Amino acid sequence: MNLPVLYAMAALLILAGLFPPWESQPGHQPEFLGFHFILSGAEATGGVVSRLLLTIELVTIAVAGLYGSWLFRKRADGRNEKSR
Repeated sequence: MNLPVLYAMAALLILAGLFPPWESQPGHQPEFLGFHFILSGAEATGGVVSRLLLTIELVTIAVAGLYGSWLFRKRADGRNEKSR
């Protein structure tokens, strides 16, 4: 697998954990409040971390990173075999 792509995936997963998606509290009109730093206190304005959106975001980043590292590995292997 392509290690730089996997490192980028790990960095994006860490950023996704530090800047999670926020939504309105239960009982209020559903509303996406954006991405805020985890310690910014967005819950004071009536927001909570959206666990569903965070799960979707993390899975999407992980799948894209693994597929991308496989895709770029195949291209690199194809170039090496043709030059032999």
